Amino acid sequence: MIKNRNIHTLMRPLALIIGLALTATPALAGSLSDKLDNLQLSGFVDTSYSGTNAKGPTAASTGFGLDQVELDIVYKKDNIGLRFDLNGFPSAGTATTGDTLFEQGYITYTIPNIADDGVTFTFGKFNAPIGWELLDAPDMYQFSHALVFSNGIPTNLTGASLAAKIGMVDGVVYYSNKVDVNGISTTGVRSAGGRLGITPIKGANIGISYLNTTNPGLTSDKTIDIDFTYDAIDHLVIGGEYNQTKTSITRTGGVFATVHYDFTEMFGATYRFGTWDGDQHKPGKLTANTFAVTSVLGDGLGALAEYRTVNNTSKTIMGSENFASNFKTHAYAFEMTYAF
Repeated sequence: MIKNRNIHTLMRPLALIIGLALTATPALAGSLSDKLDNLQLSGFVDTSYSGTNAKGPTAASTGFGLDQVELDIVYKKDNIGLRFDLNGFPSAGTATTGDTLFEQGYITYTIPNIADDGVTFTFGKFNAPIGWELLDAPDMYQFSHALVFSNGIPTNLTGASLAAKIGMVDGVVYYSNKVDVNGISTTGVRSAGGRLGITPIKGANIGISYLNTTNPGLTSDKTIDIDFTYDAIDHLVIGGEYNQTKTSITRTGGVFATVHYDFTEMFGATYRFGTWDGDQHKPGKLTANTFAVTSVLGDGLGALAEYRTVNNTSKTIMGSENFASNFKTHAYAFEMTYAF
């Protein structure tokens, strides 16, 4: 009883102070309300059950996973804005670092009265504007990414970019640290590139990207990437990508094509074919076939089931997922994602 009376005694002056602050500073309350009007919160939770017969460096495994949890915060007022994405990958089995925790974190400033909607300057860490597939589960038609996405293009860039749109043409140029590096590059490695998008007709877009990463005294990696989207027909989405990277040592590259069709508002299906060659000077490559059935279970809630085969015909381990040499990997997954 004495403890409860002490708590109540402490809470009375605190409540009085809060009440006086709210009544005495209406301007502060109004300012906070204005900021909240320009604030957007979104995010998702991605869970799965998956398995594979992989062997070698990637042992066969089956199990449940909390693949990703993300909270996105966007603030924009007039021509100034910011965004940061908080990320967690519990099932990855790796330690959380500042780099993995913050997928994006950048400030934007739009110069008005130029091009259609102004020229937007972005400064910080942002998703790399290259390729057809997007990074996060709610934006995908499959559980897995294409081989080109996993092996041929960067995920994030830390640097600066300029973007604008004029009629049917949109473009972005950027300059950053070495791709997927968040921090000071003491070796002087830098990446520069851009993407030019053309929409000749409604529902069709072609994107041409170029990326050059310089390694002083070592190599210069030059990547060209061409992506294509067609969604002019109701319920049908067709996408594809060609990727090629050349260094002074080797040449890598691959292609993929995706077809997705929604049979009803609730059910759809996807097929994706893709290849990846980690060293075009040597025989053999990866070939993948992916089938997925998608479902919209409610507002923001989706589920899919995927079956994928990846055949490695080379004599060496290949790809970011370490596919065993001369082996056909079978993988399956059931995934549920809720986004708000």
